[in-house]
Amino acid sequence: MLVAQGLLSLAWLWPLQGIYFSLTHPAVTLSVRAALLKALISSVVIFGVLLFFTWVPQMAVLAILSGPLAPILAFILVGAESAVVVTYLARPLFLDPALTQVFDATLRARGQIELVKQGKTRGPGASRSVVEGALIKPFQALSKDGLVRYVLTLPLNFVPVVGTVLFVLYNGYVGGPNWHARYFQLKGMSKSQRAAFVNKHRAEYAAFGTVTLLCNFIPFVGLLFSFTNTVGAAMWAARLEARDNPAYGSAPAVASHSTKSVPVHTPSKQTTDGSNTEKAKDE
Repeated sequence: MLVAQGLLSLAWLWPLQGIYFSLTHPAVTLSVRAALLKALISSVVIFGVLLFFTWVPQMAVLAILSGPLAPILAFILVGAESAVVVTYLARPLFLDPALTQVFDATLRARGQIELVKQGKTRGPGASRSVVEGALIKPFQALSKDGLVRYVLTLPLNFVPVVGTVLFVLYNGYVGGPNWHARYFQLKGMSKSQRAAFVNKHRAEYAAFGTVTLLCNFIPFVGLLFSFTNTVGAAMWAARLEARDNPAYGSAPAVASHSTKSVPVHTPSKQTTDGSNTEKAKDE
């Protein structure tokens, strides 16, 4: 049921839209070009090292369990392991601040300037402890608890096909909401408010988290997708915010639509008709 709801929600498309938006609006991601370069180098080096040292041993073990699928499954497993190592090393060094900047820039590009502005100036009354925690760790898709859970479920990949599917679905289900940690921070949500919001959108978050995880598995460039996934998460947040607060809109196009809906020419038309009527009476 949850899988069907997630597919029908189309939330799994947001990571793909994040890739497209990053390509068509390069200024959003290039504003953190130094972090992008570090992410690319880190991904290539760590994946290469793990592939060299661990691919053959893991393939040998998987050959006993899965036969001819062993090379492919071992390659996927190396990708999953490299995602853990890269994220664990990169997150505290340069990843978190860069992703926060990309998230905010995307929100502004989608017309949510007020949300970013109000979120940054939010007072202490809006659940200060929760907000401060999000300021320190705005992106926790692979936080300390997430890393432990991720590592503990890695052995699932030794079960042919089914194990890998369960691994991806489970970690996508659990980690999906964390891509909106910055959004929750900007909204000043308390822990209970966040839990209620996540439960309301649980299927969408599961679908979103699953696709983001698959993107991070891509060899050599997996960490780069953390940036495009962040863009997709921000675009989704902008859509949610525009739906709840239509006065702000989700993009410049919304603002222009509002402007067009104002009956600018109606008064002049009525005045003209009125003047013509008066002229007719005078005649």
